[in-house]
Amino acid sequence: MQARRTRAGLVVTALGAALAGCGGAGGGGGLVAAAVTSGAAGVGSGGAAPATSATSTIDFAALTADMEGRKQVYLQLSGAGSGYYAQLARLELGSAPFERAPVDDLLDFMDARKDTADFKATALLRLLFLHGSNPALPPDLVARAKRTLLSFRYRLEDPGQDEMVFWSENHYLMFAAAELLAGELYPQEVFTASGLTGQELARRARPRLLRWFRERMLWGYSEWCSPVYYPHDVAPLLNLIDFSGDAEVRTRAAMALDLLLFDLARLTHRGNLGTSAGRSYEEQKLSGSGQSVGDLVQLIWGTRGKFVSPGSTGATPFATSRGYRVPHALLAIGLDKQRDRFVDRARVGLRYAEAAGEGIGLSDHQDGMFWWRSGAYLAPETIELTRDMVETWDLWHQAWFAPLRPLRNLPGPLLRAALGAVGPVSQGTLLAANTYCFRTPDAQLASAIDYAPGRVAFQQHAWQATLDLDAVVFTTHPGIFGRQGPGPWTGSASLPRITQHEDVALILYDAPPLLRAVFPQSTHAWFPRARFDEVRERGPWVCARKGKGYVALFSAVQASWIGTAGEELVAHGTRNAWICQVGREAEDGSFADFVDAVTRAPLDVQNLSGGGPLTVEYDAPGVGLLRTSWGGASTLGGAPLHAADFPRFDSPYAQHAWGEERFEVRCAGAALTLDQSAGTRAGDGL
Repeated sequence: MQARRTRAGLVVTALGAALAGCGGAGGGGGLVAAAVTSGAAGVGSGGAAPATSATSTIDFAALTADMEGRKQVYLQLSGAGSGYYAQLARLELGSAPFERAPVDDLLDFMDARKDTADFKATALLRLLFLHGSNPALPPDLVARAKRTLLSFRYRLEDPGQDEMVFWSENHYLMFAAAELLAGELYPQEVFTASGLTGQELARRARPRLLRWFRERMLWGYSEWCSPVYYPHDVAPLLNLIDFSGDAEVRTRAAMALDLLLFDLARLTHRGNLGTSAGRSYEEQKLSGSGQSVGDLVQLIWGTRGKFVSPGSTGATPFATSRGYRVPHALLAIGLDKQRDRFVDRARVGLRYAEAAGEGIGLSDHQDGMFWWRSGAYLAPETIELTRDMVETWDLWHQAWFAPLRPLRNLPGPLLRAALGAVGPVSQGTLLAANTYCFRTPDAQLASAIDYAPGRVAFQQHAWQATLDLDAVVFTTHPGIFGRQGPGPWTGSASLPRITQHEDVALILYDAPPLLRAVFPQSTHAWFPRARFDEVRERGPWVCARKGKGYVALFSAVQASWIGTAGEELVAHGTRNAWICQVGREAEDGSFADFVDAVTRAPLDVQNLSGGGPLTVEYDAPGVGLLRTSWGGASTLGGAPLHAADFPRFDSPYAQHAWGEERFEVRCAGAALTLDQSAGTRAGDGL
């Protein structure tokens, strides 16, 4: 199909017979084409489908122009809404009348210092920087907004007691960004919570931001690939890029955003961020349509075909941004979805044993904030520091720390021992993770390899098979605590041990006694049959087809369908082995051929009822003999598999060693280079 453009805004752009600059490890073919929708084609159900072409030239100007067109459409949709971001969209367009009630409500929320008030502060600052002098914005509302920002509490060290959470990765960034920008907006005014002038406030925020940026560059996002919290990183990063007067802060914020978009570009399949995740809620997992990051993906790449949440947290700031340009390499990667066999390996996060070598201790409160950003509040290694921080800042009222009250006066050794006794709950699960993603044009399978097996996962997502936006499959050990997790689908009462090689994953569950006593004794799978074109059951296997993509799921324990919609497979018992394999017509033949090959392949599960480590051997079609056991090594054809940590990035687009400070990504002849040490960002399209 020849690339063409119409006045209606539909652009079909071929990404080339070679996409020569995208070659490298994990690649497999490079014939790529993608349709980029804008204007009316990017809204509603449908949109353009990926196309095939032998054209090797990418018109980046057309891709960028098309993205700008989608921004305007998104603002129009957002302006038709009623929230505070809808009012920003109206001011941007200069069309519909401004309504002050949503902004008054936002200010009330901030004045009350409720949890997520930093989300509101982020939106308010964008409104004021862009339109604080706009005649359409009532002067008394601008004056009230100023009073709210001057009286707001921006960090734990400031006097006050409220329900705001300052320390998780996204909250920490939002508070620090708001502190710097509010200080820059009102440099001579006194901020009453701290007693500092705006200049002093901004100066105080700067080192916190620079530390946060460095952590992301070197060790990635602890809330990795989060379909719900990535937008809450995007919004403050764009505020810093667009509005800060500090050139270094602007550049490093852009570098952090580049890394986040690199995740979205390379790991989405048909618009679905269908990977393991550091934090995800059930509505973000059960369907890609519900992912908060979805509209941002549609804005940049147009791969979802429609917008679903006008006025959303990440997409609205992006649609109103003047300062950030998406690097050409990232534009190309987000549309490079036709590789025959794509493999991506990456590592995020630090282990406790590595921290000292990176200058992170266990006594300084700012180091403590690093551990809290990593979810390690109650680990035996950090518990004494946590107790000291809670005492210093009087956080005993916080639900996060209330369980510590009975242990408040224990001597250090006894406190560590008490937390060690409940290790599966206390050890923290936002530390080091090796992530793996395999994709063909028709299916994606992704997981976190051997990630904290047997521990509670409050909101972590261990693995997923993705055939399209809503046809997804994954398993969990169900919890009892609802949406915040571990609940039926958010998080997992105990994490599995996973090994994956290309299109096959072995997923073993063996909850420790403490968690068996507390949580349901079952594992289950999300398998929404109605979202697939065809489903076949054969013995312990359930196989499904969506278009030309296939997925097969095995349970060693007999599993049964429950629920009126038939979307859940339940297997009783907390010790179980699940196996997932994905396929496609181009490699595996017909769906019937795929079903036959998978269900007839030699498979052996040992010690399912106890008596030794749970062990699985599966001679996977097209892959070979995979073997793993709980607590043992994983092998492929008898050779060790995943015996060492992954590099920071090992993908067709970037080879980046762990700890390396210079990062380079290439695709389709375009390059992006980020240098943490020098603080520089260079590349095509900037």
